[in-house]
Amino acid sequence: MQTKANVVYGVMVFFLSGLFLVSCSAEDGETGPAGPAGPQGEQGPAGPAGADGADGADGADGQDGAQGDTGTANVIYSDWIDSEFDTNITDPAAGVDLSAPGLTQEIIDEGTVLVYGRNIVLPSPEIFPLPQIISGDNHGFRVNGVGNIRLTIASLDGSAVGSRVMEDYRYILIPGGQPDGGGGGITIKSSTYDFSKMSYEEVAALFGIED
Repeated sequence: MQTKANVVYGVMVFFLSGLFLVSCSAEDGETGPAGPAGPQGEQGPAGPAGADGADGADGADGQDGAQGDTGTANVIYSDWIDSEFDTNITDPAAGVDLSAPGLTQEIIDEGTVLVYGRNIVLPSPEIFPLPQIISGDNHGFRVNGVGNIRLTIASLDGSAVGSRVMEDYRYILIPGGQPDGGGGGITIKSSTYDFSKMSYEEVAALFGIED
């Protein structure tokens, strides 16, 4: 009887062991859901800084671009101002004051003052740099002081000036121009200009002045 009981016990142990192995097989049943994430651990010390990258090129040829000439940010110019001269001047000379608020002592001492007169009566308007001799009359100007330009007209033969030629005027104030020490031009940044030999259109294009 004892031997039979032992045999039955062994068979049962073998059978239960098989069931246990089958129930633990990876192919039996689906994987359960993942558990909640644990708390984040402490952050470790920062690593050493990397080496600086190489500087980029300044331009296509790797060189700094050349600095441009003085632009309109440094130049002061007025609108076209209607002439205050009489339409018919009966005297041999006349003058009127032109207000120029931007004309400083520094510009008088170191800069350049340009004045232009415009004839808008002719079929083709013309702009003349002053001083200018037209029809026997000398049209000019002088700087009277800070903020003031004096426009003048005088006949060359002492007769009456007669009808005025200029209908309006414009001034251009260029600060900081320095004599070039040679041909009488004015050096602005690295370029030299002789404004007495330039037309109004050339000066306006140089400084980006619009009518």
